[in-house]
Amino acid sequence: MIVDPHNRLVQFLVFCSGSSHDVLEKCPTSEWNKHASIGATVLFTSILALLSSFYAFQVVFHAFYVSIPLALFWALIIFNLDRFIVSSFRKNGKPVREFVQALPRMLLAVAIAVVISKPLEMEIFNTEINQVLSETKTRKLSDLQTRHEAQTLQHAAQSKQLQEEMDKYFSLKEKYYLDYICECDGTCGTGQKGRGEECKAKMEKYNEFVKEFNVEKARIDLAMAELAREKKRLTAEYVAERERIEINFSTGFLARLNALNGMGGMASLSITMLLILIEITPVFSKLMAPEGPYDNLMRMGENEFKLRYMRTVYRQNVELHGGGMHEPEERPGAPMPEGKRGEGPLPLTDKYAALRLELQKKLKQK
Repeated sequence: MIVDPHNRLVQFLVFCSGSSHDVLEKCPTSEWNKHASIGATVLFTSILALLSSFYAFQVVFHAFYVSIPLALFWALIIFNLDRFIVSSFRKNGKPVREFVQALPRMLLAVAIAVVISKPLEMEIFNTEINQVLSETKTRKLSDLQTRHEAQTLQHAAQSKQLQEEMDKYFSLKEKYYLDYICECDGTCGTGQKGRGEECKAKMEKYNEFVKEFNVEKARIDLAMAELAREKKRLTAEYVAERERIEINFSTGFLARLNALNGMGGMASLSITMLLILIEITPVFSKLMAPEGPYDNLMRMGENEFKLRYMRTVYRQNVELHGGGMHEPEERPGAPMPEGKRGEGPLPLTDKYAALRLELQKKLKQK
């Protein structure tokens, strides 16, 4: 498509590309097409940066009056960086040197694309991220309940063990009591009714066991009370921890980013790769495209500036030191007389000749 160089939109896109309007005025319309396309890429990338940063700031601050200015500021930063990346790359006719020149710019473009892509991915996969966060919260609550139930079962087993021990002592006490009563009544044992020797012996055995029973009962009651307090404490901790998870479970930017990274899959990676391609396209297109009229005119302008600068420096040196250039041995390129070699500074004309030769070598290298 042929564009109109005087169209305001085209001129704005050229401004976005960082190209010179004055130089493009001297170029064919095809150069306007190329630089307007590069500017459009820079502009669209900045718009994507605006959208992604707005989402990221909104997740953090939950306030439009804060998110909008910060998003605009971030978009301007990305716009300026992209504009610098594409405008600072110059063609010099040497592919290897051009690639070395383009490499850091492409790496910077990749870094910008990754930063821009993450908030966009979080917005695109918002439903899936919410599901992951919900599952994470449910898993934490389930793990907490599982631990609490395990502790409750452990306390129940200890209580049951203590109760069985208590029942055992109580059964023995009852058995000794029945043996004592039975012997004294004459219904068992020796069969003699009354408080004979055997009756007294069983009574003493029963009384001794009652003392032991009371000691063990006190011990078991104390252990049961301690278990009850421990169970109450664990229940209170469980309720508090559950409330803490319910209230403080994070759904902020970092939590959503971790959820996105944990999802895996190629969908998220494809969005990042798409933005990387968008970011590096302007530099890559400049790298692969042949030199055009714009590049030649820019080089010519820079070379003319360098020549003017060298002439100005030479004239200022002549004005400062005066007259030296009129001596025959000091004309540009003339050898110095034998008597003057190694004596004093290099004549001004020879300095100018040396600077001119150095500049010519640099221009040939380019």
